[in-house]
Amino acid sequence: MRKDTQGIMKKTKYAIALAALGVLSLGVMGCGKKEATTEATTGTTTTEATTEATTEAATEAQPEGVYNDLTGEWVTDRTEEYGRPIAVMLNNISDAMPQCDIGKADIVYEMKVEGGITRLLGIFNDYSNLEKLGSIRSCRPYYVTVAMEYDAIYMHYGQSPQGEDKLASSGINNLSGLSSEGGVTYYRASDRVSPHNVFTDTEKIKAGIEQKGYETKHSDSFESVFSFNDEITTPAGGETANEIKTPISNYTSPWFEYHADDGLYYRFQYGGEQTDGNTGEQLKYENVLIQFAHYTSIDDHDRQQLDLVGEGTGLYASNGVIIPVTWKKSSENAITKYYTEDGNELKLNPGKTWVTVFEKDKADSVTWN
Repeated sequence: MRKDTQGIMKKTKYAIALAALGVLSLGVMGCGKKEATTEATTGTTTTEATTEATTEAATEAQPEGVYNDLTGEWVTDRTEEYGRPIAVMLNNISDAMPQCDIGKADIVYEMKVEGGITRLLGIFNDYSNLEKLGSIRSCRPYYVTVAMEYDAIYMHYGQSPQGEDKLASSGINNLSGLSSEGGVTYYRASDRVSPHNVFTDTEKIKAGIEQKGYETKHSDSFESVFSFNDEITTPAGGETANEIKTPISNYTSPWFEYHADDGLYYRFQYGGEQTDGNTGEQLKYENVLIQFAHYTSIDDHDRQQLDLVGEGTGLYASNGVIIPVTWKKSSENAITKYYTEDGNELKLNPGKTWVTVFEKDKADSVTWN
């Protein structure tokens, strides 16, 4: 059983046990000695009542649909359990706007690369409805590190020298645009200019996975990165955060604006709304997580090294409130855990999440009001 649903299933079993016990207790306390003796002798009536109560308790305790461990939501129009997600390198410079199908990602990571620009890592549990996803760019090593936490199939078109080393050393399942599977996985769109014109879709992704022979189901030992509240909860002890500014560099200074009517944070960059090119809708998220970590320029091209192993601080915003958090990643292959100030594991609110990994030496430049 997957670890992300164990707590839910434990609650179900507990409810079943209580229901069964309650039926047995009523049978003894509510009847006379003769009736109790008769039922105990035959066992038929008690067994039937217990079975009915057990079935009812299971129906009430078990939410309908399939659990999405990336959003903490139960998806009612789905019958098949989610398998391994895809983690896709997405272009994020102004010339490449708007991205397409990015609004369907369950989680998006933003991290800095060379020249002060950022690239995004979109993580999709469901890639069955992607019409045109992209544009897709090349690998950097720390994006591989993040993708591995989700047991994801990593998608990229090209790689830096450091990225190539990381792909080899990690052994991550990946779909590279410059390898044999690239021809069936990616295409160049005629309405964009190179190198901002590489896209994919559902059928091409499936073809690439099939060609490589990758497993699409998680192993039994897989552990989800995030835990979630059962329902929307305001972070305790926080400050009002109707606007959150994340000035990453001189090139890009994105921000989020909270809309109380739907309880979501709307994403802005390059002076305006960040939208999905396929739908025209603005990107919006239930959770905004800012992780402070250290970047180091490592070559003449200003390629970056990002220290994701270790521990540090951050911020978590949801439902219009922001709180300080801490994070810890014990090894390259461990998942990152986030904690509230009291030391308890952070639980996100159900919904989509945006994660910005921000330079820790400039943490004070992140502001909110």
